[in-house]
Amino acid sequence: MQKLPRVSIVIHDFDPNLGQGRYCHEIVRRLADQFEFHIHANTWKPVDAPNTHYHKVAANRFNVITTIASFLPFAELSLARIQPDLIHAQGLSSWRTDIITGHMCNGARLRHLRGAGWRSRWFAELITPFERAFYRQRRARHLIAIARSLGRDVEAQYGWQGRTHVIYHGTDSVRFRPAADPEERRRLQERFKVPQNRWLWIFMGEAVKGLSGAIDQLQQFPGAHLLVVSRSNFTAFREQARARGVLDRITFHGYDPKPEEAFRAVDVFVYPAAYDPFGLVVTEAMASGLAVVVGVGVGASELIEDGRNGMRCDPEDPEGIRRALIQLSQLPDNAAALRRAARETVIDQSWDRCAEQTGRVYETALQERHP
Repeated sequence: MQKLPRVSIVIHDFDPNLGQGRYCHEIVRRLADQFEFHIHANTWKPVDAPNTHYHKVAANRFNVITTIASFLPFAELSLARIQPDLIHAQGLSSWRTDIITGHMCNGARLRHLRGAGWRSRWFAELITPFERAFYRQRRARHLIAIARSLGRDVEAQYGWQGRTHVIYHGTDSVRFRPAADPEERRRLQERFKVPQNRWLWIFMGEAVKGLSGAIDQLQQFPGAHLLVVSRSNFTAFREQARARGVLDRITFHGYDPKPEEAFRAVDVFVYPAAYDPFGLVVTEAMASGLAVVVGVGVGASELIEDGRNGMRCDPEDPEGIRRALIQLSQLPDNAAALRRAARETVIDQSWDRCAEQTGRVYETALQERHP
């Protein structure tokens, strides 16, 4: 029996409910018959796939800084015990890697943190020099950028000299789909406690990625109601909504383990984020057959042709966001065509395609290391 190449994936949390973890789960599930995977992580939820092994990496999880600082040396010890043929690091997770999947560029993110809390700015400023050193390590030759913009940012901010492969995240278009019929939609509206027969918007994700802008737009659309699905603290946003006189038109739902059901209950996904390296919630909303209004600083907006399969907006231009929403509200036939085109776009951008492209990068890197 032919021995499979050993590929070590280094990641803090191998968890399909988290962005990086979802990406790694989907890749491993599809490539486990071609490679022997070793997952080096602090926590994991096993994937249903053969040839996959797990290695505990200790970490002090007091905060993000202590997590990264403590994880790095223990990851090196874990890798030394395995001696893999190929190392695939998820962001700043290993000083010895062949392939990096870039999930964030804090050097670029700093540009968008002017109005953010001091903790976010402090973390980005502190971690940027470490990311710069990470991307300049001698062994790393391949960068998988989850969007063209992220690849450009890493090259500009950190002086990346290796080869860049733009591979967009996939989308599970079976799990994320439109409502089967009006009855399913009605039932889900009851579950999420949103009114029926209203123009329903949804914001999903970290609240700092545009929730404030979505709340401000409600004043201009008295027939709209906003559903918010997020792990974030809502205190400041409730106060904002109360000050704008729209608190009674917002349902602050909190986190939900079945986001696909929230998407099926509504009409429009509003995500005027200033910066998000990719934004899986965007493509999941598109797969769910929603019209989407997405900030141009979001990586997934590269998949949107403005007016054909979604609407791109400048988060710094409230009037531009309002015009996009007006266009969707006044031209329902066009909006229906846009929703269909949105789903067709992400069906083509599947996890199978993402894994296939990633497998080709593995093969190239293996040939370079073991010709």
